[in-house]
Amino acid sequence: WCGSGLARGGLGVSAVGGWVEDRRPAPPMDLERWLQPDAGPGSISQRMSLLARTALDEFRSRPGRIRESAFQLLAADALVTYACEAALEERDPPAALRAILLRTAGER
Repeated sequence: WCGSGLARGGLGVSAVGGWVEDRRPAPPMDLERWLQPDAGPGSISQRMSLLARTALDEFRSRPGRIRESAFQLLAADALVTYACEAALEERDPPAALRAILLRTAGER
């Protein structure tokens, strides 16, 4: 999906990239750009939802009908979807899903 320049391991962004790379079916778009920033500590769902929030913030910073905005919104949608999928693998899925909702709504 993205040439897999992301090394696996540890708790860094590479773990998020590796998690996404293992999804089947493969991601529908190139998400490598969004997986490059350091999303900080936390679970895969926490980091993925922070990356989704970044994509949403970029989308909102450029109002209007420009092609790049559409891709930012699509990336945010994919990242939120993956965050929810990762939340289902955590010890307390309902709490993880609530945290994703709050984080993507702007309450970091």
